[in-house]
Amino acid sequence: MQSGTPAPPSFMKWKELSSLVGSIRTRSLVARPTSIDQCREALVYCRQHGMTICARGAGRGYGDLALNDGQALMDMRAMNRILDFNEDAAQITVEAGIRLIDIYQAVHHHLLVLPASPTESHSSVAGAICANVNGKDAWRHGSFAHQVVSMTLMLADGETLKVDRSHELFNAVVGGIGLIGIIVDATLQLRPIPSPFVEIERIPAADVDAMLATMARVEQSHDAAVVWVDAYASGRRTGRSVIHAARWIKRHNTQSQRRAILEAGYRRLENHRRFGLALHEKFGPILSLSLNFQRPMMAAFNRLYYAGCRLLASTGRSSNSELFLRFGFEASFTVPPAHLVCGSHGYTVQLTFPRSSAREAIVELMRICQSSPCPPVTTILRAHKPDDSLISFSEDGYSLNFEFHPKKRHETASRKAVDQLIEATIRRGGKIHLAKDQVLRPEQFYRVFPRYRELLAIKRRLDPEGLFTSDLARRVGIDPVLNDLSGMPEIGS
Repeated sequence: MQSGTPAPPSFMKWKELSSLVGSIRTRSLVARPTSIDQCREALVYCRQHGMTICARGAGRGYGDLALNDGQALMDMRAMNRILDFNEDAAQITVEAGIRLIDIYQAVHHHLLVLPASPTESHSSVAGAICANVNGKDAWRHGSFAHQVVSMTLMLADGETLKVDRSHELFNAVVGGIGLIGIIVDATLQLRPIPSPFVEIERIPAADVDAMLATMARVEQSHDAAVVWVDAYASGRRTGRSVIHAARWIKRHNTQSQRRAILEAGYRRLENHRRFGLALHEKFGPILSLSLNFQRPMMAAFNRLYYAGCRLLASTGRSSNSELFLRFGFEASFTVPPAHLVCGSHGYTVQLTFPRSSAREAIVELMRICQSSPCPPVTTILRAHKPDDSLISFSEDGYSLNFEFHPKKRHETASRKAVDQLIEATIRRGGKIHLAKDQVLRPEQFYRVFPRYRELLAIKRRLDPEGLFTSDLARRVGIDPVLNDLSGMPEIGS
């Protein structure tokens, strides 16, 4: 803040912030409002003092989607109430900062769930909307856009607007990385389930053809699935994987019994979260050090994991029933957190590609990964269906999510491999998930999201001074004060 500039409101403080991975560090004037009036007050302060502002939910973004270095952030975590719950209509209205796991705790014992919830269960609703996140049920229930009934949006002038699925702004706000306004609340569509339990099957697949054939069956017979892929397997073993598929099952419990079972389940999740954080804090440096031997270590681990799953399948012990909470969320608490997996020089990237070219895409992307001096530590595949968001990540196809932990000496070569992954994805008509990106360049962004000009035209009309922006928007070249779009590439150019 410059000398002589009036002090900001008491709920706005300068703070150091970082991405979830931890490789990006920034400093911003952080507003933490508790009401719509305080949201409006923060916008007034920023407009009066020539500052831009970026909406931030729970801070679970892997890259720079919710960072705004040297400028302001609107941290919505204190606005986290449930405003209304209509069990008959299976709808819930919540403030922007509520976490997805909190919604589950409120509705799960009523035999309702919120589809499209990612493994990162501590994500906020507003963050899930802006990033249009996806879950393990993405091919069945779609991305988060499909669950949004309506939302209240605060525009740059402080006015609020109700936006439902029929509104012209809906597909610009959902997945719109916060460029149009601040989401202050949302009504979400829940889905009924027969019980809180699922049956889990772990199905080993020897190669890419077996994996895609298995997924084709699983998508017809199951309700959720995620695929662990061995990025170190090559040749005829390329695509070696284990499909983790879940199907809702019936259990005859009373509501009070379900409540007790679920309360124990949430306690287990919280205990695992605390244990995982303590374990990773204590042994994190050892993990980072061991990843200096990443290629032989991960290749050996992957072979053992696949062999173990094959053994269980051959002995008829590859399935079990458990609370959906474990299948849906526990991995985010028990596996090493992203900042340890990726390290101080690392990053994640999630790439989608059409079903029509899935086999060729997987083979090519795996080959590029194996050419890197530091192949991904983890690789996950999911199935998706498309939506209509202007800069949507989702399409009728599959995605591969990579977590890279490059060593400093390999940083340039590793970055080149990631760039090759992105270019191969673009060439095949695929997309990049912006919530997990920190490397996409403007010319790549324009090719991946050809409808960005529609988004910017709406922004020029509603936010002509460019109040809402982020580090990501600046990086990918959609941050100028948009009085003139003539200098930006045409659609498809």
